[in-house]
Amino acid sequence: MIDIPLWSATPPGPDTGEPSGLTLYGADIPASGAVVVCPGGGYTRLAENESTDVARWLVTLGVDAYVLRYRVAGGEPSREPLHPAPLHDLRQAVNVVRERGATRVAVMGFSAGGHLAATLATSKEGSNDGGRPDAVVLGYPVIDLTGAHSSSRHRLLGTDGSEEQATALSAHLNVTAEMPPTFLWHTANDNVVPVDNSLLFAAALARAGTPFELHVFPEGKHGLGLAQGELTASAWPSLCATWLAAQGFGPRP
Repeated sequence: MIDIPLWSATPPGPDTGEPSGLTLYGADIPASGAVVVCPGGGYTRLAENESTDVARWLVTLGVDAYVLRYRVAGGEPSREPLHPAPLHDLRQAVNVVRERGATRVAVMGFSAGGHLAATLATSKEGSNDGGRPDAVVLGYPVIDLTGAHSSSRHRLLGTDGSEEQATALSAHLNVTAEMPPTFLWHTANDNVVPVDNSLLFAAALARAGTPFELHVFPEGKHGLGLAQGELTASAWPSLCATWLAAQGFGPRP
């Protein structure tokens, strides 16, 4: 486990008082790709079960895992909207991982971290400088900021955020043919981030012709992480491992 600085100078975007950074969990054997993990937490905190546990699982697949500590609002809403600080942090993280020698970089996000990962993957800004990922994994992601998950919207845009701004941060409305291959999973009875978020994104990917894999499990509360002990959702890590291998992530040949 190695902590890696993300910014060499003051980062762009609002100052939340919490430094952003990366923590590397390196594979025991040479890896052909790396995954940047974005924990959820409603843009107020970073969930532990969606960070360290996930990174340690990725290492067993022969993948270098980088857990991103992106800027969040903290226990109290920030005095100014949080956006675009988390997006700057993730784009910078992908660039840093590439500079460290990773030939392929995926981003994996859960809940609000899934929103962040999907926003980067659908963003036109930085797409030509190495900031766009090569693959995307989304677990129960927030996708629609136009009404499906208002707390993330309020953290990112403030109480005065416009519909135009919310549309720009609703990933299903910004998918293009350049969107990288995507793996999605959700539970049908998630009562915090409804499964409609993943269904909307999958439909947008289908329209754009982007390769994707979607798994909706019948039961499971929000924030499952690796979903250990769950009757059906516990299958997602194995399914994702197969998908990642097909995308070129795993031990170097």
